[in-house]
Amino acid sequence: MEASARAPEDLYGLPLEEFTPARDALAKELKAAGRRDEAAEVKSLRKPSVAAWALNRAARDHPDAVERLRAAGADLRAAQEAVLRGDTPAPPGMSGDAGRLRDAGRALAEEVDQAAGLAADALRAAGRPASAAQQEKIVATLRTAAVDDEAGDVLARGVLVEELEPTGFSLLGAGSGTVSPPSWPAGGTAKQAKPSEDGEPIMTLPGAERPPKKPKAGKEALEAVETARRELRRCDAEADMAATRARRRAERAETAAKRAAEAQREAEQARADAEEAAGEAEAARRAATEAADRLAATEAALPS
Repeated sequence: MEASARAPEDLYGLPLEEFTPARDALAKELKAAGRRDEAAEVKSLRKPSVAAWALNRAARDHPDAVERLRAAGADLRAAQEAVLRGDTPAPPGMSGDAGRLRDAGRALAEEVDQAAGLAADALRAAGRPASAAQQEKIVATLRTAAVDDEAGDVLARGVLVEELEPTGFSLLGAGSGTVSPPSWPAGGTAKQAKPSEDGEPIMTLPGAERPPKKPKAGKEALEAVETARRELRRCDAEADMAATRARRRAERAETAAKRAAEAQREAEQARADAEEAAGEAEAARRAATEAADRLAATEAALPS
């Protein structure tokens, strides 16, 4: 067993193909040391999916990217809460909170793209270029981890087992694929969470419990959110149209500039041709003058 896999969490930082042999070796080592319960728990750890492994790798190699992602998610949550409260007075026809929500959403999208690119780089480096489906799973997991604290903690630790569902923020639940590997304190064992509905215990992070159900939003709050969404869509549409107009104007300006440059080249060529023709005409005049002089001299020499 390599030193880099002396603890269960270390397994999730290894190359994907090394996970299973390293897990089995660690379980065997724990069993030989008389720590049978921990050995059984290690043996039960599942190999991460390709998308989850890529995210674990990116989180371990670029923790600052995960920090920025979570900060952007926190900003988005704050903006959503401001929309629900209606904190910012808005001018007629415009929502100040909606503008903040739009900016926060775009900032989060940028951080998601950055982190997704790092995960894709990890896959390419491992000789496993991401498929379109894997890219979608990576992006969905990053969005969930950005706005859910528990999911963000698992991503930051780099111990995802499977990708997270876009709308599922809970880390617990049988078959959800979001349960992270257990974390052992020194000389201890993994913490057992409350039993699931079917009576089976679920391994959780230390201190993690099933998130309480959130109260349903009131009608006014839902209407405020829908209004903010419509405002965001309107602003996005206007921005798209403005960008299209700017692009078309830039294209027309570029075409005009090309035509002007071509006309200038043609004018310069015409000037050069005119100068060349003028030189040829001057040479012809000199030749004619010389011929006339010779003819006059010849006639003068003739006897009268």
